[in-house]
Amino acid sequence: MPGRHAGGLFPIPPWSVRMTVPPASTLNPLANPQPARRNRRSAKFLQIVLLLAVTLIAGLPVSGIIGERSDRQAEMQEELARSWSPEQTVRTPVLAVPYLAADGKTRGYLKIAPATLATQAALAPERKKRGLFSATVYTAALEMTGSFAVPSASSLEKLVGRGSSISWQDSVFLLQLSGLAGMTAEDRVVWNGETIPWRGCQELVARAEDCWGAALAARPTMAAAPAASVEMKFQATVTLRGTGAFHQTLDGRQATAAIKAPWPTPSFVGTVLPSDPTVTADGFEARWTVSDYSRPPLRSDAALLDSADAQYLPSVGVELLEAVPTYRMITRASKYASLFVVLSFTVYALFELLSSVRIHIVQYGLLGLSMTLFSLLLVSFAEPFGYVAGYWISAALVLVQATAYTAAVTRRAGPTLVFAAALAGLFAFLHLLIGLENYSLLVGTIALFLVLSAVMAVTQRVDWQGEEP
Repeated sequence: MPGRHAGGLFPIPPWSVRMTVPPASTLNPLANPQPARRNRRSAKFLQIVLLLAVTLIAGLPVSGIIGERSDRQAEMQEELARSWSPEQTVRTPVLAVPYLAADGKTRGYLKIAPATLATQAALAPERKKRGLFSATVYTAALEMTGSFAVPSASSLEKLVGRGSSISWQDSVFLLQLSGLAGMTAEDRVVWNGETIPWRGCQELVARAEDCWGAALAARPTMAAAPAASVEMKFQATVTLRGTGAFHQTLDGRQATAAIKAPWPTPSFVGTVLPSDPTVTADGFEARWTVSDYSRPPLRSDAALLDSADAQYLPSVGVELLEAVPTYRMITRASKYASLFVVLSFTVYALFELLSSVRIHIVQYGLLGLSMTLFSLLLVSFAEPFGYVAGYWISAALVLVQATAYTAAVTRRAGPTLVFAAALAGLFAFLHLLIGLENYSLLVGTIALFLVLSAVMAVTQRVDWQGEEP
């Protein structure tokens, strides 16, 4: 039948058959660009990660340099302490009376602690420099007033034994210190209205080996033991030099202490904290009140100077901290140096993912080296100019260098401004973060969370599968 086909009378002409040729991409898998694009992206990502690790490892020697400079600073402070005077620790003054036991062999000292004691210390701090390094030293004017309750002869016999010989005429008013540097001619002791000069311990003590440490002594007028307990009043002044910190031990039933100095950054230390200290930009003033009934006011001791038992006494003191501790701040800043490398690599990688900018792996490496130099620049400029000035000088140098390099790499104003803003923001935030003492961990963690959130939001535009839209 006409019109029949597919086995009919009139077969379909061959020229009427439409041939369907499969695309080249199915005949040749290598012609498909998507797998190749994914392979290139994966290889580039691996190269960036490896280069980031190498860059961070290359920055480790900078941490060693910072540690070496910090150790040099500590050595200089020790040398200055030896030439000026070490940290001062002033013990409570005592009245020491030598005695010889009835057996004629046992010798010792009766030590009477003050019944009342009030001390006032005025520190005059200053900065001493040696080359690029410096330390805080001070001169302390210390005034002490109080009284001794000298027990009766019968009370002393119960302590040292009947028949013992007590040499009241050899009594000494004793003040034990860390160093004797700084003494002036005006320093003196007033004992019951009588002015007595300070002397070296070895000048007034019969056995010189008893004065093995730094101590001042004065010879009060004590002829014999009183028949009944009497009160002896005293007033003493002493000028001392020290380095870094000033400490006092308070041995007595009722004791008060006051320390003041024109120093805005004190740190109060000791076993007793001050009551209502005043700290302003011009200085500080602190007061302590101690009532100690754990130690007897009268005791017998074979040694003249106290040693180990002083650690159990109530202690007060202050450390003169730097307003901006240079090497501590540098060390903290260097620990965050990896953030600069990670941020710069991340920004460059986003440029490649979100735009047509292509950045060679060598250019990543040069940028990483620029970020690594920040810590080295910081310690170099902070030593002569201080931490704050050194930080901003170093940050400005790295920011200008890295921004100019980014402009040359991308040849676009937009990516260059984005990179400069991100890096400048990181420098400003890091300076703020390092200055925070109590909330640095909280603020830093929140900031990292926000940055990660921003990166996650921006990368939503990235075609991670490498497929055409």
